Amino acid sequence: MNINLTQKEKLMLEDQKSHEETCIQKYNKYANETNCQQLKGIFTNNAKIEQEHLNTINQLLNGQVPAMNQSQQSGTQQQTQQQGQQQQMQQSFQDQRQQFMQKHKQQQINQQISGSTGSSGSQNYNQTDKDLCTDMLMTEKYVSGAYDTAIFEFKDPQVRSVLNHIQNEEQQHGESIFKYMESKGMYQIK
Repeated sequence: MNINLTQKEKLMLEDQKSHEETCIQKYNKYANETNCQQLKGIFTNNAKIEQEHLNTINQLLNGQVPAMNQSQQSGTQQQTQQQGQQQQMQQSFQDQRQQFMQKHKQQQINQQISGSTGSSGSQNYNQTDKDLCTDMLMTEKYVSGAYDTAIFEFKDPQVRSVLNHIQNEEQQHGESIFKYMESKGMYQIK
């Protein structure tokens, strides 16, 4: 289906195109910077989906609404993969939490015995990986918010549906990063 975009819609799509290009560049760069295979997998997978988003935005800029069936199938496959990753991360988080609680309990006992009140100051993650994740999580929050605004600005319901689909995948990317950070003790919810 062909569409005629307003000047405002074209400008908004150009912004989203720029955001997608930045996400692709960052995810690929960060995948090469981490030594954690799990995080490398998350970044590499997200980069592939961002490339699909960029292709979709380019189609829209060319006046064509892409067929959602392919995007939805890809999104469903991505969601299934992410659910598997999330289950693994949740199990890992639970295991680490249990280890942490046992370690913390032992430290309390040791402190009571020795009269010490200091803490070990150790961390269970790589600071560089935390910085990479923090940057990508902030990026995903920004990009998702930009899609939210764009969805309300487009008059064509099919274009809004396409943008909504992309925004949903951006939120899934953010969730995968958040779950990874939480499982590694990088992101504490109190």
